[in-house]
Amino acid sequence: MSTELLLVGTGGFAGATLRFLVAGAIPRVGGIPTGTLAVNVIGSFVLAALTFSSVSGSMTYLVSIGVLGSFTTFSTFAYESFRLLEEGERKYSFLNIILNLGVCMAGVMAAYLIFGQ
Repeated sequence: MSTELLLVGTGGFAGATLRFLVAGAIPRVGGIPTGTLAVNVIGSFVLAALTFSSVSGSMTYLVSIGVLGSFTTFSTFAYESFRLLEEGERKYSFLNIILNLGVCMAGVMAAYLIFGQ
């Protein structure tokens, strides 16, 4: 258990740091928080690629759970979507929801097409 915990923790540190750098480097487009969208799409693609290419063992703990678990962020996506609604930006709130769900699913589909059966 301690090896797995160390791998998850190390990956979590790396993923959180990467999220901070990537999301912070991407400016909003209109009212859309594109930094959060970018990390969620990248994370969805990479997790699907690892899953479809049958990565297991230590890589699962380090990358899938650790890095990608802290790199992607559903809670920030939900908060930002709610804040947009609260600020009266309904159009951007709904667009943010549609883009996050749609483009993340497209990322998973792309990984499936590349790495799947």
